[in-house]
Amino acid sequence: MSEAQRRPMTVSVKPANGYINGAAPLRSPSIVPQVDEFCRALGGKRPIHSILIANNGMAAVKFIRSIRTWAYETFGTEKAILLVAMATPEDMRINAEHIRIADQFVEVPGGTNNNNYANVQLIVEMAEITRVDAVWPGWGHASENPALPDALGAKGIVFLGPPAASMAALGDKIGSSLIAQAADVPTLPWSGSHVKIPPESCLVTIPDATYQDACVHTTEEAIASCRVVGYPAMIKASWGGGGKGIRKVHNDDEVKALFKQVQGEVPGSPIFIMKVASQSRHLEVQLLCDQYGNVAALHSRDCSVQRRHQKIIEEGPITVAPLETTKKLEQAARRLAKSVNYVGAATVEYLYSMETGEYYFLELNPRLQVEHPVTEWIAEINLPAAQVAVGMGIPLWQIPEIRRFYGMEHGGGYDAWRKTSIVATPFDFDKAESTKPKGHCVAVRVTSEDPDDGFKPTSGRVQVRIYQTEKFGFCLINCTLIFLFIMNSEQELNFKSKPNVWAYFSVKSGGGIHEFSDSQFGHVFAFGESRALAIANMVLGLKEIQIRGEIRTNVDYTIDLLHALDYKENKIHTGWLDSRIAMRVRAERPPWYLSVVGGALYKASVSSANTVSEYVGYLEKGQIPPKHISLVNSQVSLNIEGSKYTINMVRGGPGSYRLRMNDSEIEAEIHTLRDGGLLMQLDGNSHVIYAEEEAAGTRLLIDGRTCLLQNDHDPSKLVAETPCKLLRYLVVDGSHVDADTPYAEVEVMKMCMPLLSPASGKIHFKMSEGQAMQAGELIARLDLDDPSAVRKAEPFNGSFPILGPPTAISGKVHQRCAASLNAARMILAGYEHNIDEVVQSLLSCLDNPELPFLQWQECFAVLANRLPKELRDELETRYREFEGIANMQNVDFPAKILRGVLEAHLNAYPEKEKAAQERLIEPLMSLVKSYERGREGHARIIVQGLFEEYLSVEELFSDNIQADVIERLRLQYKKDLLKIVDIVLSHQGIKSKNKLILRLLEQLVYPNPAAYRDQLIRFSTLNHTNYSELALKASQLLEQTKLSELRSSIARSLSELEMFTEDGENMDTPKRKSAINERMEALVNAPLAVEDALCLFDHSDHTLQRRVVETYVRRLYQPYLVQGSVRMQWHRFGLIASWEFLDEHVERKNRSEDEISNEPSVERRNERKWGAMVVLKSLHFLPTVMTAALREATHNLQAEIPDGSTRPATSGNMMHIALVGINNPMSLLQDSGDEDQAQERVNKLAKILKEKEVSSSLSNAGVGLSADKLKDYENIRYTPSRDRQWHLYTVKDKPLPIQRMFLRTLVRQPVSNEGLTVYQGLDHGETHSLWALSFTARSILRSLMSAMEEVELNAHNSTIKSDHAHMYLYILREQQIDDLLPYHKRLELPDGHEEAAVEKIFYDLGHEINASVGVKMHRLGVCEWEVKLWISSEGDANGAWRVVVTNVTGHTCIVHVYREVENSSNEIVYSSISREAPLHGLLVNAQYKPLGVLEQKRLLARKSNTTYCYDFPLHPGINKPKDKPILRVTELVFADKKGSWGTPLVSIERQAALNDVGMVAWRMEMSTPEFPSGRTVFIVSNDVTFKNGSFGPREDAFFQAVTEVACAQKLPLIYLAANSGARIGVAEEVKSCFRVGWSDETNPERGFQYVYLTAEDYARIGTSVIAHELKLPSGETRWVIDTIVGKEDGLGVENLTGSGAIASAYSRAYNETFTVTYVTGRTVGIWCLSCSSWYAVHTKT
Repeated sequence: MSEAQRRPMTVSVKPANGYINGAAPLRSPSIVPQVDEFCRALGGKRPIHSILIANNGMAAVKFIRSIRTWAYETFGTEKAILLVAMATPEDMRINAEHIRIADQFVEVPGGTNNNNYANVQLIVEMAEITRVDAVWPGWGHASENPALPDALGAKGIVFLGPPAASMAALGDKIGSSLIAQAADVPTLPWSGSHVKIPPESCLVTIPDATYQDACVHTTEEAIASCRVVGYPAMIKASWGGGGKGIRKVHNDDEVKALFKQVQGEVPGSPIFIMKVASQSRHLEVQLLCDQYGNVAALHSRDCSVQRRHQKIIEEGPITVAPLETTKKLEQAARRLAKSVNYVGAATVEYLYSMETGEYYFLELNPRLQVEHPVTEWIAEINLPAAQVAVGMGIPLWQIPEIRRFYGMEHGGGYDAWRKTSIVATPFDFDKAESTKPKGHCVAVRVTSEDPDDGFKPTSGRVQVRIYQTEKFGFCLINCTLIFLFIMNSEQELNFKSKPNVWAYFSVKSGGGIHEFSDSQFGHVFAFGESRALAIANMVLGLKEIQIRGEIRTNVDYTIDLLHALDYKENKIHTGWLDSRIAMRVRAERPPWYLSVVGGALYKASVSSANTVSEYVGYLEKGQIPPKHISLVNSQVSLNIEGSKYTINMVRGGPGSYRLRMNDSEIEAEIHTLRDGGLLMQLDGNSHVIYAEEEAAGTRLLIDGRTCLLQNDHDPSKLVAETPCKLLRYLVVDGSHVDADTPYAEVEVMKMCMPLLSPASGKIHFKMSEGQAMQAGELIARLDLDDPSAVRKAEPFNGSFPILGPPTAISGKVHQRCAASLNAARMILAGYEHNIDEVVQSLLSCLDNPELPFLQWQECFAVLANRLPKELRDELETRYREFEGIANMQNVDFPAKILRGVLEAHLNAYPEKEKAAQERLIEPLMSLVKSYERGREGHARIIVQGLFEEYLSVEELFSDNIQADVIERLRLQYKKDLLKIVDIVLSHQGIKSKNKLILRLLEQLVYPNPAAYRDQLIRFSTLNHTNYSELALKASQLLEQTKLSELRSSIARSLSELEMFTEDGENMDTPKRKSAINERMEALVNAPLAVEDALCLFDHSDHTLQRRVVETYVRRLYQPYLVQGSVRMQWHRFGLIASWEFLDEHVERKNRSEDEISNEPSVERRNERKWGAMVVLKSLHFLPTVMTAALREATHNLQAEIPDGSTRPATSGNMMHIALVGINNPMSLLQDSGDEDQAQERVNKLAKILKEKEVSSSLSNAGVGLSADKLKDYENIRYTPSRDRQWHLYTVKDKPLPIQRMFLRTLVRQPVSNEGLTVYQGLDHGETHSLWALSFTARSILRSLMSAMEEVELNAHNSTIKSDHAHMYLYILREQQIDDLLPYHKRLELPDGHEEAAVEKIFYDLGHEINASVGVKMHRLGVCEWEVKLWISSEGDANGAWRVVVTNVTGHTCIVHVYREVENSSNEIVYSSISREAPLHGLLVNAQYKPLGVLEQKRLLARKSNTTYCYDFPLHPGINKPKDKPILRVTELVFADKKGSWGTPLVSIERQAALNDVGMVAWRMEMSTPEFPSGRTVFIVSNDVTFKNGSFGPREDAFFQAVTEVACAQKLPLIYLAANSGARIGVAEEVKSCFRVGWSDETNPERGFQYVYLTAEDYARIGTSVIAHELKLPSGETRWVIDTIVGKEDGLGVENLTGSGAIASAYSRAYNETFTVTYVTGRTVGIWCLSCSSWYAVHTKT
């Protein structure tokens, strides 16, 4: 017994309008007398005021609507009759429509219908409780149960149907067939053909023995009867109907299989056998009988389109049979009804043979049928209303509609009942002729069945929408049967019928169909003057219906049926549809590419929506969401009808997608509809898509046609595809089943359905018989016989068809501009487009002279009708003056003129009205303002707007942690969290955004960067590796701006010297000469990019040109230039300049040779070298000009030293070539301002010089840069800094691939302190403290800061980014000792101590500078910097000095100070003065060596985000106590070289990086203010560079030994944790020789089976593995490796054995002494947990 049956029945009667206990009357008191009068006037016996509807679904809805229509026609109000509905919990749950529209409803138990709608006792009790006058049974349920009318009659309640005796006689299919035989109505051969009853016995009960003689009771009897009547035959349940309780069989085996199904569908029903009438039509006659023996035949219907004997399409009247035959059918039906004194509505069904014209009685249905509206339409009779009238006892001849049907006078609608009641007279129905049918009507049942899955019933929620494309334009005259479709409060459902098409449904939108419902939930009717017109109207009507939800429907399939030629030509029969199904004729599908595109867009949109929802969910809960939100790029795989489509999706905007499949690409757009659907734009057409998820996959409804996106099917899992009840298994658990054979039966929508096995295999049940199941629940598992034989979806290798853009694209420039600008904004929003195409299109549009004119036309057209007439006329007049010549390239848009007109218009208005006018013309005013500076000005505004969009997002993330940014945004946008999603999505597209901005910078900003200065500054300050390239480009453009300004300043500065005329230039005026030198000297010493600014070599003013060249030469060769040696002359092909310079500048001293020779550290260099420069416009003249330049330079040098005392140099002379103008091959290499092509330009020039056969030696322009120290490196990459002050050389160290960078600069010091007040990268406090530094220190710091900016900006470039950087600075200007001291300090030095004092100054200077920039240097990988400078002094400090600073940790550094001295070989070497230093005695020009072991380990540690362990004991440069070291560090090592557990520790002093264990320890004595005499601690640290910082047995033993020493001596223990947990080792001897045994040697992609060693390798390293021998058929022997042991200890699980020991030892140390753990970089495994737990304890300690 079900739960519904077990619980006590409780009844609750509730008015549907929400009022309780009749607080609000449902009917006006005046209505009751009208109903009474109606009944009496028409000859009725008992008025009916209230009716209980003992049904649900469509039956209840149709009855309520019909009675409401009849009541309104008859009584002027639709509430004349009180209608009470029955409601089960399932009906309530799905928002059943009949409950909503009823006047009252009464709750009844749920479950199957025997608990409610088919429960006679319950119905009677509900009728009594609600005190209704009548009960309407509808169809199905208890409508054919004779017990119901008897039980109601006993209670005095009217049953709106036949008496029990008539129902028992004709409602039973067996009894009706016996009665039909008695009434001479032809019947088919059946199991009761031999049973005869006399006609008079039709009015009494058929004897039970006679009745049972016509039945079959067992499978054996059924087989015997089928053999008598002949196959094919039907097994039918007498109480069945609606397709239930009927099966067609063709042989004995099918009888055995299906007989039980018939019994199960209609429990307790008698069963009989009937011959199948093949190729026959199913025809019906509608009867209406009153209580006085009158029977009306209300035309006929044809219901031949059936699926498994369930009607799908009905139509009327009959057109397949002659009119005479139709009359015979009607008369035979009337005779049958009269023979049993039938009362009410009934349907007599026949089978008609089209070949012979014979007809056979099938059955009589003693109730109203589902398709009765067909009769209502063609007969114009409201059948439910007629049932009520008959129930009142009104004779048929008094009913106005019946009189009209028979053509009698005084007939019509119910509004004429008063007149009819007075003048109507009886007539003889046997003789009366009915009117002709009105046209033709076609009906289609809408069922929740899946045509693609054997028409299995489905259940679930549903959304119904019926679209109308034409105005509702038909009216059925005098008809009461117009039904408006259900419409909820949100207007989701809208049914305004198409002409001649109407429908009604049993559910509303948001409602549903539960598992106990009938599968039919809708009925659609179409009318036409002919059958063809009715069919056409039906097709149009069905195409407007869209039903979405968890159910499947037959709508699409039925449309195909109506299109079928057989149906149109009326050549159908009752087996026609089943034969189509057997031939797998399917409903029309959308084109494959529509299904693929629609499915991909749906999947992508759902995924995006879910991602956004999940992201917002994190924000709502105050959590930080994941960093990445995937909304732009996705891949979708679709399985459609056996093909697998893989589509790559790229979003170009919120609803814009590019879909790539194989080698094809298409574009599509989607928009979300209010009802949850998608509007897809594809190939210029729009398509509406709805989707529903179900157990088998996702079902798409595209333009009313369905397709299924199938889930990956696993045939080993047998699941329920729809809610159902498992009736019984057809096979034994654990038995074998074949493919496509039934293994179980389920009940779905009151129908028994077999479940077929999808494959063959052994079945294992997971569900019990009788259990209810939901969709997707596992019924059984299948052990497949052959898993590989299961058919899988085949990858689709085709391409999309060639499709156009989603929407129409205009070719007009202003619309292309808007589209390009929108695409650019979408890129900035994080979406993807082809950036090059977008930029190119945008630039071409912005540069088109037609653009402003078309934009004005578009904007003006929108506002024209709203503008005052005078203004409109004036604007049109002014505009027309230019419109005709808009295509001319030299015509500008009249922005100023139009703006003047607009402003004049505004000025004419008073202040109060001006604001409104400003808002009106604002679009026009904005447009003309943007073009006031021409197209370039408009383009600048557009680009600046794009820049602002970029910066508004990216400045949030610059130099900030993303989690912190999101948290701030969450607080800022707490009411609009989707704004955060937009910001994060935009930031994720940083690469594409950067590319777009860089393209705009190159194309639009480069020609005039000054116009974008503010935004370029903001770009250059973005501080993150994401922005490095962009910041570099912006900085370069800013430098270009500065360069342009500097160039102008230089030109002005040198030109201002022309206070004298050209003639006066020969005057040797001291004042003039002094002015020239002052200006040139200022430029020579300026720390700016003067070299690049001095590009005025081709200036037309020869005087200015000479000064520019001289300034250039003096700057390059400072301080080596021989004073006064620069000479110039004009050659016919260009300018030639020559000069002299020295290797050393000691000769600049104004001391005697004797004074100089007393210095032991240097020697005079008397060898002079020459330099020359040629300025020419073409390389064609290069050989000639160079020859002249060489001759001129050497001649001048010989003339300078006529006595020959100084020999000219034979090498090292310099030649400069300046190319000016554009007519030279170098112009082809012009770039956009960056220096990526600098090396290429140099190579190009060298190639040209070689081709021109110029044989002079060329030298790198590296004077003073010590560039020759790099000559041992190959493939040196050169990159200048943005301001050309630094020269960057990138090389690779060997043998390790370590990328190193050497930065070189000449430090120029201005005479004043201008330009040293701002230091980028330092805060205000640090900048202020810099003034406490000396002049020399500030110069060095400024250069270092500039170099770090270059390193940081190039950090993104893998070809330049360095792992290890070295900086070299050469200060050109000689330094005085006072320059080394802060301005407020002076140094008093005793004789002979000057050198030591200067050394101390340099030592402190190195520490001071490192304190300011050391951390940043360390972060950028700058590990060392070196300064060379000359001290000018009378004491022993005079000469060349070098300061070398090694930046170890950023906070600590090592400073070494050297002098440059000559060794015994007359070579310049480093010389340390007071302490030992690593470079002491090394040649100053010695080649740089590869990094040593220590530096390599430091670099490796830095890559692990930690400090090398040996650098921790270093101390910062702080003041220390006199005669007491701050730190005294002694390293601890194992006493035994092979130390392990229990080995003691000993102290040792050794160099760093010599450890052979991954743990290092020190005993450290520290002098602190609290302990000036010193205190001792132990430090133990992981060496992250030794086997990745992992723990092995020796590391564990060492750590425990240190811990025990600390505990024994009660001294603090500090643990520096930087490890990777227990060591996972590799046996190197095995790794080098193992081989792979592939599954297929020719195709490794199919995987491998084992790894092995050859016989030779196994003989060599067999002790390192455990292996077994494998002999191949070829004779080869392989040793398959089972286990790797290794020859070394510490490779496997033994590395875990010490974890517990050292953890316990450290815990003991915590209890016995003070312990601190400092985690740096990373810590893994037990140390991660231990450090976490110790953290709180040690913090507290």
